[in-house]
Amino acid sequence: MSPKQPLKPVMCLRPPNDILFEESLWDELADAGINEIALQWLCLLDEPSSEDEGNIYPQPEDGHPRGLAAMGGERVKRVPTAAFDPTPEFYEGLSWDPPTMPAHLADQSAKLSKALDMGRSKGFTIYAVDDKGYFMHGGFGSGKLDTTRRAPSFTDPSMPAMTVARARDTAKNFPQVTGLLLDGPDFRWEIKPGHRDDMWQQEYDTPENRAFASRNNMDIQKVLDGRDHFEEFLHGLNPDYARKFISEAPGALANHYWWRDHPKFSNWYSFKQAAVEWSVSTSYSGVKKHLPDLQVGNSSRLPFLDPLTGHNTARKQKYIDFQQPKQYWWSGGVAGFRGTIFNWVNTLVDWNDGLDHDLASELFGSMFDYPMPTSTYPVKDYNGEATDEWFSTSVRDQTTKMMAGAGGESRYMPWVGLEHFGSNWVTASELDRMLAEMQYQGATHYCYFIYNSMQPEIWDVIRKYSAG
Repeated sequence: MSPKQPLKPVMCLRPPNDILFEESLWDELADAGINEIALQWLCLLDEPSSEDEGNIYPQPEDGHPRGLAAMGGERVKRVPTAAFDPTPEFYEGLSWDPPTMPAHLADQSAKLSKALDMGRSKGFTIYAVDDKGYFMHGGFGSGKLDTTRRAPSFTDPSMPAMTVARARDTAKNFPQVTGLLLDGPDFRWEIKPGHRDDMWQQEYDTPENRAFASRNNMDIQKVLDGRDHFEEFLHGLNPDYARKFISEAPGALANHYWWRDHPKFSNWYSFKQAAVEWSVSTSYSGVKKHLPDLQVGNSSRLPFLDPLTGHNTARKQKYIDFQQPKQYWWSGGVAGFRGTIFNWVNTLVDWNDGLDHDLASELFGSMFDYPMPTSTYPVKDYNGEATDEWFSTSVRDQTTKMMAGAGGESRYMPWVGLEHFGSNWVTASELDRMLAEMQYQGATHYCYFIYNSMQPEIWDVIRKYSAG
Protein backbone atom coordinates (compact mmCIF):
# COMPACT_ATOMS: atom_id res chain seq x y z
CA MET A 1 0.00 0.00 0.00
CA SER A 2 1.45 3.39 -1.00
CA PRO A 3 1.98 6.01 1.72
CA LYS A 4 -0.65 8.68 2.11
CA GLN A 5 0.14 12.17 0.89
CA PRO A 6 0.87 14.60 3.75
CA LEU A 7 -1.94 16.92 4.79
CA LYS A 8 -0.32 20.19 5.84
CA PRO A 9 -1.80 23.17 7.66
CA VAL A 10 -1.40 26.76 6.63
CA MET A 11 -0.84 27.82 10.23
CA CYS A 12 -2.95 30.83 11.18
CA LEU A 13 -1.39 33.17 13.76
CA ARG A 14 -2.84 36.02 15.78
CA PRO A 15 -1.15 38.86 17.65
CA PRO A 16 1.07 39.21 19.50
CA ASN A 17 3.15 39.02 16.33
CA ASP A 18 6.24 38.92 18.54
CA ILE A 19 6.08 35.13 18.34
CA LEU A 20 7.27 35.49 14.74
CA PHE A 21 10.50 37.13 15.91
CA GLU A 22 11.78 33.84 17.31
CA GLU A 23 13.60 31.64 14.81
CA SER A 24 12.57 28.63 16.88
CA LEU A 25 8.92 29.16 15.84
CA TRP A 26 9.77 28.86 12.16
CA ASP A 27 11.96 25.85 12.87
CA GLU A 28 9.26 24.17 14.96
CA LEU A 29 6.78 24.52 12.12
CA ALA A 30 9.28 23.41 9.49
CA ASP A 31 10.20 20.33 11.52
CA ALA A 32 6.53 19.35 11.38
CA GLY A 33 6.49 19.65 7.59
CA ILE A 34 4.69 23.02 7.68
CA ASN A 35 5.78 25.72 5.23
CA GLU A 36 2.84 28.15 5.07
CA ILE A 37 1.43 30.64 7.57
CA ALA A 38 -1.52 33.03 7.55
CA LEU A 39 -1.42 36.29 9.50
CA GLN A 40 -4.97 36.73 10.70
CA TRP A 41 -4.31 40.28 11.85
CA LEU A 42 -1.30 41.86 10.21
CA CYS A 43 -1.19 44.68 12.72
CA LEU A 44 0.89 46.12 15.53
CA LEU A 45 -0.15 46.43 19.17
CA ASP A 46 0.00 49.86 20.80
CA GLU A 47 -0.42 51.03 24.39
CA PRO A 48 -4.00 52.14 25.13
CA SER A 49 -4.59 55.82 25.76
CA SER A 50 -7.51 55.17 28.12
CA GLU A 51 -8.98 52.39 30.24
CA ASP A 52 -11.82 51.89 27.74
CA GLU A 53 -9.52 51.32 24.76
CA GLY A 54 -7.98 48.11 23.51
CA ASN A 55 -8.24 44.34 23.90
CA ILE A 56 -6.51 41.80 26.08
CA TYR A 57 -3.58 40.02 24.36
CA PRO A 58 -3.13 37.19 24.00
CA GLN A 59 -6.92 36.98 23.84
CA PRO A 60 -8.63 34.65 26.35
CA GLU A 61 -8.83 31.66 24.01
CA ASP A 62 -5.23 32.15 22.80
CA GLY A 63 -3.37 30.20 25.43
CA HIS A 64 -0.27 29.10 23.56
CA PRO A 65 2.85 29.44 25.76
CA ARG A 66 4.66 31.33 22.99
CA GLY A 67 2.01 34.04 22.98
CA LEU A 68 2.16 34.52 26.72
CA ALA A 69 5.95 34.51 26.71
CA ALA A 70 5.97 37.18 24.02
CA MET A 71 3.95 39.46 26.31
CA GLY A 72 6.24 38.89 29.29
CA GLY A 73 4.34 35.96 30.76
CA GLU A 74 1.00 37.69 31.34
CA ARG A 75 -1.90 39.08 29.34
CA VAL A 76 -1.88 42.82 28.78
CA LYS A 77 -4.20 45.40 27.24
CA ARG A 78 -3.21 46.66 23.80
CA VAL A 79 -4.77 48.45 20.83
CA PRO A 80 -4.43 46.92 17.33
CA THR A 81 -3.12 49.52 14.94
CA ALA A 82 -1.81 49.80 11.40
CA ALA A 83 1.48 48.10 10.60
CA PHE A 84 2.47 50.73 8.02
CA ASP A 85 1.65 54.25 6.89
CA PRO A 86 -0.75 54.41 3.94
CA THR A 87 0.38 55.22 0.41
CA PRO A 88 -1.89 58.22 -0.48
CA GLU A 89 -2.33 57.50 -4.19
CA PHE A 90 -3.79 54.06 -3.46
CA TYR A 91 -6.77 55.67 -1.72
CA GLU A 92 -7.63 58.48 -4.10
CA GLY A 93 -11.38 58.81 -4.48
CA LEU A 94 -12.21 56.43 -1.62
CA SER A 95 -14.68 57.47 1.06
CA TRP A 96 -12.84 55.73 3.89
CA ASP A 97 -9.71 57.20 5.42
CA PRO A 98 -6.99 54.56 5.71
CA PRO A 99 -5.57 53.96 9.19
CA THR A 100 -2.14 55.35 9.98
CA MET A 101 0.70 53.84 11.95
CA PRO A 102 1.80 55.71 15.09
CA ALA A 103 5.32 57.02 14.48
CA HIS A 104 6.69 55.42 17.64
CA LEU A 105 5.84 51.94 16.24
CA ALA A 106 8.04 52.27 13.14
CA ASP A 107 10.73 50.09 14.72
CA GLN A 108 8.14 47.41 15.49
CA SER A 109 6.99 47.45 11.87
CA ALA A 110 10.59 47.02 10.69
CA LYS A 111 11.08 44.20 13.18
CA LEU A 112 7.97 42.43 11.90
CA SER A 113 9.21 42.78 8.33
CA LYS A 114 12.54 41.20 9.27
CA ALA A 115 10.70 38.33 10.95
CA LEU A 116 8.76 37.69 7.76
CA ASP A 117 12.02 37.85 5.81
CA MET A 118 13.30 35.10 8.08
CA GLY A 119 10.24 33.00 7.29
CA ARG A 120 10.63 33.51 3.57
CA SER A 121 14.31 32.58 3.77
CA LYS A 122 13.21 29.28 5.31
CA GLY A 123 10.87 28.57 2.42
CA PHE A 124 7.57 29.71 3.94
CA THR A 125 4.63 31.06 1.95
CA ILE A 126 2.93 33.89 3.86
CA TYR A 127 -0.73 34.86 3.54
CA ALA A 128 -2.60 37.81 5.01
CA VAL A 129 -6.22 37.43 6.09
CA ASP A 130 -8.77 40.10 5.19
CA ASP A 131 -11.44 39.92 7.88
CA LYS A 132 -14.49 40.42 5.61
CA GLY A 133 -13.06 43.67 4.28
CA TYR A 134 -14.09 45.54 7.39
CA PHE A 135 -10.63 46.21 8.87
CA MET A 136 -12.27 46.80 12.22
CA HIS A 137 -10.21 44.49 14.41
CA GLY A 138 -6.74 44.77 12.96
CA GLY A 139 -7.33 43.24 9.54
CA PHE A 140 -4.54 42.83 7.03
CA GLY A 141 -2.13 45.77 7.12
CA SER A 142 -4.69 47.66 9.14
CA GLY A 143 -5.71 49.19 12.40
CA LYS A 144 -9.26 50.49 12.61
CA LEU A 145 -11.41 52.49 10.27
CA ASP A 146 -13.51 55.32 11.60
CA THR A 147 -16.93 53.67 11.55
CA THR A 148 -18.71 56.46 13.42
CA ARG A 149 -19.84 57.97 10.11
CA ARG A 150 -21.50 54.81 8.84
CA ALA A 151 -21.40 51.06 9.35
CA PRO A 152 -19.39 49.00 6.86
CA SER A 153 -21.50 47.11 4.33
CA PHE A 154 -20.27 44.61 1.77
CA THR A 155 -22.74 45.99 -0.81
CA ASP A 156 -21.04 49.39 -0.51
CA PRO A 157 -18.69 49.89 -3.52
CA SER A 158 -16.14 51.50 -1.22
CA MET A 159 -15.54 48.22 0.63
CA PRO A 160 -14.03 46.10 -2.18
CA ALA A 161 -12.23 49.24 -3.32
CA MET A 162 -10.73 49.51 0.16
CA THR A 163 -9.85 45.81 0.11
CA VAL A 164 -7.91 46.36 -3.11
CA ALA A 165 -6.17 49.45 -1.75
CA ARG A 166 -5.14 47.67 1.44
CA ALA A 167 -3.92 44.66 -0.52
CA ARG A 168 -1.75 46.92 -2.69
CA ASP A 169 -0.40 48.74 0.33
CA THR A 170 0.26 45.51 2.20
CA ALA A 171 2.17 44.09 -0.75
CA LYS A 172 4.21 47.29 -0.99
CA ASN A 173 5.12 47.41 2.70
CA PHE A 174 5.29 43.66 3.32
CA PRO A 175 6.33 42.09 0.01
CA GLN A 176 6.84 38.82 1.88
CA VAL A 177 3.03 38.38 1.69
CA THR A 178 2.16 36.53 -1.52
CA GLY A 179 -1.40 35.43 -0.77
CA LEU A 180 -4.63 36.97 0.48
CA LEU A 181 -7.44 35.10 2.24
CA LEU A 182 -10.82 36.87 1.90
CA ASP A 183 -12.97 35.85 4.87
CA GLY A 184 -16.54 35.91 3.61
CA PRO A 185 -18.73 37.88 3.34
CA ASP A 186 -21.75 35.80 4.35
CA PHE A 187 -25.43 36.37 4.92
CA ARG A 188 -26.61 34.84 8.19
CA TRP A 189 -27.96 31.32 8.48
CA GLU A 190 -29.14 30.70 12.07
CA ILE A 191 -32.82 30.66 13.05
CA LYS A 192 -32.47 30.48 16.83
CA PRO A 193 -33.99 33.74 18.11
CA GLY A 194 -31.40 36.16 19.40
CA HIS A 195 -28.41 34.18 18.13
CA ARG A 196 -25.47 36.23 16.92
CA ASP A 197 -26.02 34.80 13.41
CA ASP A 198 -29.85 34.97 13.50
CA MET A 199 -30.82 35.68 9.88
CA TRP A 200 -33.82 37.78 10.91
CA GLN A 201 -31.68 40.12 12.97
CA GLN A 202 -29.41 40.93 10.03
CA GLU A 203 -30.17 44.40 8.71
CA TYR A 204 -31.24 44.27 5.07
CA ASP A 205 -33.09 47.53 4.58
CA THR A 206 -30.05 49.80 4.45
CA PRO A 207 -29.09 52.60 2.02
CA GLU A 208 -26.26 50.44 0.67
CA ASN A 209 -28.50 47.42 0.08
CA ARG A 210 -31.19 49.57 -1.50
CA ALA A 211 -28.65 51.13 -3.84
CA PHE A 212 -27.22 47.70 -4.72
CA ALA A 213 -30.70 46.32 -5.40
CA SER A 214 -31.50 49.30 -7.61
CA ARG A 215 -28.27 48.92 -9.59
CA ASN A 216 -29.17 45.27 -10.22
CA ASN A 217 -32.83 45.90 -11.10
CA MET A 218 -34.09 44.31 -7.90
CA ASP A 219 -36.91 45.42 -5.63
CA ILE A 220 -35.63 45.58 -2.04
CA GLN A 221 -39.16 45.18 -0.69
CA LYS A 222 -39.50 41.86 -2.52
CA VAL A 223 -36.17 40.82 -0.99
CA LEU A 224 -37.49 41.63 2.49
CA ASP A 225 -40.78 39.88 1.72
CA GLY A 226 -38.88 36.74 0.69
CA ARG A 227 -37.12 36.54 4.01
CA ASP A 228 -40.44 37.03 5.83
CA HIS A 229 -42.03 34.28 3.73
CA PHE A 230 -39.22 31.92 4.71
CA GLU A 231 -39.87 32.56 8.39
CA GLU A 232 -43.55 31.79 7.80
CA PHE A 233 -42.57 28.60 5.98
CA LEU A 234 -40.47 27.42 8.92
CA HIS A 235 -43.37 28.10 11.29
CA GLY A 236 -45.70 25.96 9.15
CA LEU A 237 -43.88 22.65 9.37
CA ASN A 238 -46.43 20.62 11.28
CA PRO A 239 -45.81 16.84 11.26
CA ASP A 240 -47.96 16.17 8.18
CA TYR A 241 -46.39 18.93 6.13
CA ALA A 242 -42.89 17.99 7.35
CA ARG A 243 -43.40 14.41 6.11
CA LYS A 244 -44.78 15.70 2.80
CA PHE A 245 -41.80 18.01 2.33
CA ILE A 246 -39.40 15.15 3.09
CA SER A 247 -41.04 12.96 0.43
CA GLU A 248 -41.64 15.61 -2.24
CA ALA A 249 -38.73 18.05 -1.93
CA PRO A 250 -35.62 16.27 -0.63
CA GLY A 251 -32.55 18.49 -0.67
CA ALA A 252 -34.55 21.61 -1.49
CA LEU A 253 -32.78 24.04 0.87
CA ALA A 254 -29.34 23.03 -0.42
CA ASN A 255 -30.42 23.36 -4.06
CA HIS A 256 -29.70 26.66 -5.81
CA TYR A 257 -32.30 25.95 -8.52
CA TRP A 258 -35.05 25.36 -5.96
CA TRP A 259 -34.38 28.73 -4.37
CA ARG A 260 -33.99 30.54 -7.70
CA ASP A 261 -37.31 29.24 -9.03
CA HIS A 262 -39.38 29.48 -5.85
CA PRO A 263 -42.15 32.09 -6.29
CA LYS A 264 -41.82 33.42 -2.75
CA PHE A 265 -38.10 33.05 -2.02
CA SER A 266 -36.41 33.81 -5.34
CA ASN A 267 -35.95 37.55 -4.83
CA TRP A 268 -34.34 37.10 -1.43
CA TYR A 269 -32.11 34.32 -2.74
CA SER A 270 -31.11 36.23 -5.88
CA PHE A 271 -30.20 39.34 -3.91
CA LYS A 272 -27.89 37.38 -1.60
CA GLN A 273 -26.24 35.52 -4.46
CA ALA A 274 -25.68 38.71 -6.42
CA ALA A 275 -24.34 40.63 -3.42
CA VAL A 276 -21.79 38.02 -2.37
CA GLU A 277 -20.68 37.34 -5.95
CA TRP A 278 -20.27 41.05 -6.66
CA SER A 279 -18.30 41.64 -3.46
CA VAL A 280 -15.90 38.73 -3.92
CA SER A 281 -15.44 39.04 -7.68
CA THR A 282 -14.91 42.80 -7.50
CA SER A 283 -12.32 42.41 -4.76
CA TYR A 284 -10.62 39.61 -6.69
CA SER A 285 -10.49 41.39 -10.05
CA GLY A 286 -9.29 44.59 -8.42
CA VAL A 287 -6.47 42.83 -6.60
CA LYS A 288 -5.46 40.91 -9.72
CA LYS A 289 -5.38 44.10 -11.81
CA HIS A 290 -2.56 45.47 -9.64
CA LEU A 291 -1.09 42.26 -8.19
CA PRO A 292 -1.59 39.50 -10.78
CA ASP A 293 0.70 37.05 -8.97
CA LEU A 294 -0.99 37.39 -5.57
CA GLN A 295 -2.96 34.23 -4.81
CA VAL A 296 -6.46 34.98 -3.54
CA GLY A 297 -8.76 32.60 -1.65
CA ASN A 298 -12.27 33.07 -0.34
CA SER A 299 -14.10 31.40 2.53
CA SER A 300 -17.66 30.14 2.84
CA ARG A 301 -19.63 28.02 5.28
CA LEU A 302 -20.51 24.34 4.90
CA PRO A 303 -22.00 23.35 1.52
CA PHE A 304 -25.48 22.73 2.93
CA LEU A 305 -25.61 26.42 3.89
CA ASP A 306 -24.39 27.91 0.60
CA PRO A 307 -27.79 29.05 -0.73
CA LEU A 308 -28.70 30.63 2.61
CA THR A 309 -25.40 32.47 3.02
CA GLY A 310 -25.21 33.73 -0.57
CA HIS A 311 -22.36 31.59 -1.87
CA ASN A 312 -22.30 29.52 -5.04
CA THR A 313 -18.98 27.71 -5.01
CA ALA A 314 -19.31 26.33 -8.53
CA ARG A 315 -19.68 29.87 -9.87
CA LYS A 316 -16.86 31.13 -7.65
CA GLN A 317 -14.41 28.88 -9.46
CA LYS A 318 -14.40 31.51 -12.23
CA TYR A 319 -13.20 34.36 -10.04
CA ILE A 320 -11.13 32.99 -7.16
CA ASP A 321 -7.84 31.07 -7.06
CA PHE A 322 -8.82 28.63 -4.31
CA GLN A 323 -11.74 28.16 -1.94
CA GLN A 324 -11.87 27.94 1.83
CA PRO A 325 -15.11 26.42 3.10
CA LYS A 326 -15.12 26.11 6.86
CA GLN A 327 -14.71 22.74 8.55
CA TYR A 328 -16.07 24.28 11.76
CA TRP A 329 -17.66 21.40 13.61
CA TRP A 330 -17.70 22.59 17.23
CA SER A 331 -20.93 22.96 19.20
CA GLY A 332 -22.55 25.22 21.73
CA GLY A 333 -21.31 28.54 20.34
CA VAL A 334 -20.89 30.74 17.31
CA ALA A 335 -20.63 29.38 13.74
CA GLY A 336 -19.95 25.77 14.70
CA PHE A 337 -22.07 23.48 12.60
CA ARG A 338 -22.96 20.86 15.16
CA GLY A 339 -24.26 23.82 17.14
CA THR A 340 -26.09 25.20 14.10
CA ILE A 341 -27.87 21.90 13.45
CA PHE A 342 -28.70 21.59 17.15
CA ASN A 343 -30.19 25.11 17.07
CA TRP A 344 -32.20 24.48 13.91
CA VAL A 345 -33.72 21.23 15.15
CA ASN A 346 -34.63 22.65 18.55
CA THR A 347 -36.06 25.85 17.06
CA LEU A 348 -38.18 23.95 14.53
CA VAL A 349 -39.60 21.90 17.41
CA ASP A 350 -40.33 25.10 19.37
CA TRP A 351 -42.05 26.71 16.39
CA ASN A 352 -44.22 23.81 15.27
CA ASP A 353 -46.79 22.02 17.44
CA GLY A 354 -46.50 18.25 17.26
CA LEU A 355 -43.07 18.25 15.62
CA ASP A 356 -40.76 16.17 17.80
CA HIS A 357 -36.97 16.04 17.75
CA ASP A 358 -36.78 12.82 15.74
CA LEU A 359 -38.97 14.13 12.92
CA ALA A 360 -37.30 17.56 13.05
CA SER A 361 -33.90 15.86 12.69
CA GLU A 362 -35.14 13.81 9.74
CA LEU A 363 -36.60 16.97 8.21
CA PHE A 364 -33.37 18.90 8.59
CA GLY A 365 -31.29 16.15 7.01
CA SER A 366 -33.73 15.87 4.11
CA MET A 367 -34.15 19.62 3.50
CA PHE A 368 -30.40 20.24 3.39
CA ASP A 369 -29.36 16.98 1.66
CA TYR A 370 -27.27 16.27 4.73
CA PRO A 371 -26.92 12.66 5.96
CA MET A 372 -27.24 12.31 9.73
CA PRO A 373 -26.60 9.09 11.70
CA THR A 374 -29.42 9.79 14.14
CA SER A 375 -29.48 6.32 15.65
CA THR A 376 -25.84 6.37 16.81
CA TYR A 377 -25.36 10.13 17.20
CA PRO A 378 -28.66 11.97 17.66
CA VAL A 379 -28.70 15.75 17.52
CA LYS A 380 -29.37 15.94 21.26
CA ASP A 381 -25.88 14.44 21.80
CA TYR A 382 -24.02 16.98 19.64
CA ASN A 383 -22.42 18.60 22.68
CA GLY A 384 -20.60 15.33 23.28
CA GLU A 385 -17.88 13.39 21.46
CA ALA A 386 -18.78 12.48 17.87
CA THR A 387 -19.04 8.87 16.75
CA ASP A 388 -17.07 7.29 13.92
CA GLU A 389 -20.26 6.93 11.90
CA TRP A 390 -20.81 10.70 12.03
CA PHE A 391 -17.43 11.24 10.37
CA SER A 392 -18.17 8.64 7.69
CA THR A 393 -21.57 10.20 6.91
CA SER A 394 -21.99 13.89 7.79
CA VAL A 395 -18.35 15.00 7.60
CA ARG A 396 -17.67 12.79 4.58
CA ASP A 397 -20.67 14.21 2.72
CA GLN A 398 -19.79 17.84 3.35
CA THR A 399 -16.09 17.33 2.58
CA THR A 400 -16.94 15.68 -0.74
CA LYS A 401 -19.22 18.57 -1.66
CA MET A 402 -16.62 21.13 -0.55
CA MET A 403 -13.97 19.67 -2.82
CA ALA A 404 -16.35 19.42 -5.77
CA GLY A 405 -17.45 23.02 -5.30
CA ALA A 406 -13.87 24.23 -5.06
CA GLY A 407 -12.94 22.50 -8.32
CA GLY A 408 -10.83 19.68 -6.92
CA GLU A 409 -8.19 19.14 -4.27
CA SER A 410 -5.68 21.59 -5.79
CA ARG A 411 -8.14 24.47 -5.26
CA TYR A 412 -9.39 23.32 -1.86
CA MET A 413 -7.89 24.82 1.30
CA PRO A 414 -10.59 24.71 3.99
CA TRP A 415 -10.45 26.39 7.34
CA VAL A 416 -10.24 23.92 10.21
CA GLY A 417 -11.03 25.25 13.67
CA LEU A 418 -11.72 23.91 17.14
CA GLU A 419 -13.79 26.62 18.82
CA HIS A 420 -15.17 30.16 18.74
CA PHE A 421 -16.44 32.58 21.39
CA GLY A 422 -16.92 30.19 24.29
CA SER A 423 -18.12 27.14 22.36
CA ASN A 424 -17.47 23.50 23.16
CA TRP A 425 -14.10 22.56 21.71
CA VAL A 426 -13.48 19.95 19.03
CA THR A 427 -11.39 17.28 20.75
CA ALA A 428 -8.04 15.89 19.62
CA SER A 429 -9.75 12.63 18.67
CA GLU A 430 -12.34 14.47 16.59
CA LEU A 431 -9.65 16.55 14.86
CA ASP A 432 -7.75 13.34 14.10
CA ARG A 433 -10.78 11.76 12.44
CA MET A 434 -11.62 14.97 10.56
CA LEU A 435 -8.13 15.23 9.09
CA ALA A 436 -8.18 11.50 8.29
CA GLU A 437 -11.36 12.01 6.27
CA MET A 438 -9.90 15.01 4.43
CA GLN A 439 -6.70 13.11 3.67
CA TYR A 440 -8.71 10.10 2.49
CA GLN A 441 -10.48 12.35 -0.02
CA GLY A 442 -7.22 13.79 -1.37
CA ALA A 443 -6.89 17.10 0.45
CA THR A 444 -3.30 18.32 0.68
CA HIS A 445 -3.55 21.39 2.88
CA TYR A 446 -5.91 23.39 5.08
CA CYS A 447 -5.82 26.62 7.08
CA TYR A 448 -5.67 25.79 10.79
CA PHE A 449 -7.34 28.28 13.14
CA ILE A 450 -5.29 28.97 15.23
CA TYR A 451 -1.74 28.21 16.39
CA ASN A 452 -2.12 30.50 19.39
CA SER A 453 -4.53 28.09 21.09
CA MET A 454 -2.50 24.99 20.33
CA GLN A 455 -2.44 22.35 23.05
CA PRO A 456 0.15 19.52 22.98
CA GLU A 457 -2.36 16.82 22.07
CA ILE A 458 -3.64 18.92 19.16
CA TRP A 459 -0.11 19.59 17.93
CA ASP A 460 0.53 15.84 17.97
CA VAL A 461 -2.49 15.25 15.71
CA ILE A 462 -1.44 17.99 13.28
CA ARG A 463 2.11 16.61 13.08
CA LYS A 464 0.74 13.11 12.46
CA TYR A 465 -0.69 14.28 9.12
CA SER A 466 1.73 17.06 8.15
CA ALA A 467 5.01 15.22 8.61
CA GLY A 468 4.03 12.48 6.18
